[in-house]
Amino acid sequence: MDTLLQEHPTSTIPKAARRALIELTGQVELGPAVLITMKDAIEYRLEGIASQIDAYERRYGMTFKQFDASGSRGDLPDPTSYQTEQDYFEWDGLMTRQQKLGDILQWLA
Repeated sequence: MDTLLQEHPTSTIPKAARRALIELTGQVELGPAVLITMKDAIEYRLEGIASQIDAYERRYGMTFKQFDASGSRGDLPDPTSYQTEQDYFEWDGLMTRQQKLGDILQWLA
């Protein structure tokens, strides 16, 4: 992550973006305005991910951890079907993304 910051040490935010950040957050200083906006964006994404995860949990009647364990044991109905495999990869990706965004949100706290 630090490498990314080093690549663009003199990056600037366009005037229109600065104005929008200040208007959106009510913050006069740009730094706090950026942090608030980033936190809001991450929380919004986390809500969407939680909704998608909830849909999988309702569909299969279990958490991803239980689904994964059931698949390993061969307890899922039609475990090698395209839909089940697709759901596994999408659900797994959502769980990974949720964890990553949660970690980023902690960095910003």
